Amino acid sequence: MSREKILELDQKLTAQRATWSTNIKELAKSLKNVNGMEETIAGVLSSRQTMVEQIAYLNTKIREQKNAINSRWREAYIRYYEYDYKLGEKQKERFIENDLVQDNTKLALLENQLDFMRESVKTLDNMGFAIRNRLEQHTHALAQLK
Repeated sequence: MSREKILELDQKLTAQRATWSTNIKELAKSLKNVNGMEETIAGVLSSRQTMVEQIAYLNTKIREQKNAINSRWREAYIRYYEYDYKLGEKQKERFIENDLVQDNTKLALLENQLDFMRESVKTLDNMGFAIRNRLEQHTHALAQLK
């Protein structure tokens, strides 16, 4: 993967995180108003499901990337084993690590995105509990008024 592709992927993932952060912040703000709670509940549930689907997709991409790295590592090891100049194990490892820098960078970007998504799902789950508590308080307050 070229450096430009890595930067493009990083920008895409950064933009996706920013969009999700904005979405979650807007949902959190909407918790203040009990009257629009149906819309907030739908937004939280919809966002959570979309994120769960993206987590599954990222898990697949991470697994594919790890397999690609393992395959390229084996190929590079064989190439350096048969190298004209006799390399020590440490030298081979450094050469291989250098060959796989971009592949490992892509893997790190995907894993970082996965962590972000998992934490965001936890936030949405906590919002679900907050919604439940808010509705219980509202129902309790209405019952006392009667």
